[in-house]
Amino acid sequence: MSQTLLLPTDDDMRTNATFDALMWALARPGRSQPLPFPGLLALAESLLDRECSFFCSDERLKADIARTGANAVALPQAEYVFTSIGERSDISALSAMLSGNLLYPDVSATIFGEAQIGSGTRLRLTGPGVNGSIDIAVGGVHLDFWALRAEAIRYPLGWDIYLADGASLIGIPRSTKIEVL
Repeated sequence: MSQTLLLPTDDDMRTNATFDALMWALARPGRSQPLPFPGLLALAESLLDRECSFFCSDERLKADIARTGANAVALPQAEYVFTSIGERSDISALSAMLSGNLLYPDVSATIFGEAQIGSGTRLRLTGPGVNGSIDIAVGGVHLDFWALRAEAIRYPLGWDIYLADGASLIGIPRSTKIEVL
């Protein structure tokens, strides 16, 4: 009896490695994780499929993400949100994002944005996955975003956040408390 061994393709290995980085980023809030492939598209390809909904404010990236089979929807219905969080004008619209409900707290948005990790606004993170507290610096994120997040988070309700900087990534789950320093 012969067995057929299916080997992972290059795409499989790329998306699996990216998925690992995403999971470690949320498990260790604020700690930079290396990305095997830079850019928000690699993150989308590792998470989204035909059963997912997304919103993307960048039309070119939106077209690329649509190739995953995920459904492009309006911001208030999106499970995954790829948007700019660096401009004040973009921040106010984010208050419409899914943040779950007490019966289904998992019906909430996950936000993906580009940022400069290691420079910019200083933040102190505390909560699960953080040993005491951790101070980080994040640039390219408007201060109003952190205020909006503070208003929206009522754990277990709220948003998980991924911030990508080229070939690195940090995650901030909704269970993490953020203090702007």
